[in-house]
Amino acid sequence: MKDRILKVMEREALTPARFSEAIGIQRSAMSHIVSGRNNPSLDVLMKILSTYTHISTDWLLKGEGPMYKTENNNYQPSLFTENDEIRPEIRVVPEKSLQSIVELPKSEVKATEIEQVTYEERSSKNVSKIMIFYSDNTFETFTPEKNKTE
Repeated sequence: MKDRILKVMEREALTPARFSEAIGIQRSAMSHIVSGRNNPSLDVLMKILSTYTHISTDWLLKGEGPMYKTENNNYQPSLFTENDEIRPEIRVVPEKSLQSIVELPKSEVKATEIEQVTYEERSSKNVSKIMIFYSDNTFETFTPEKNKTE
């Protein structure tokens, strides 16, 4: 069945990524089918048949009969085909994550508040000693001289 799906992609001239978009499945699912890791589910097969209506159901499911429903087994789709009955309808369904809409919160204009900061000078405290500790476990102590104005 994997080979038949690959043949459909080859005849439609689509990469696995484009083919998965066209039938409406995730790229990872198509990758697993193409690599042979997973078999296609009934849902995937139904999506292929509903998207590519010219593909024979018996051929896709059982490998029996011609690939196309038409009498002409050599049918190859063309971009320039004038007959719309033979030309398949291709639908591209974007992933849901690409369609999600992000709503931004509406910003409200607030009045500007002016705050005044005041600094109170504290005269009751004076530096009495400064100690500096070094990484070699030594230290120095500095004692400020008394204020000469006192």
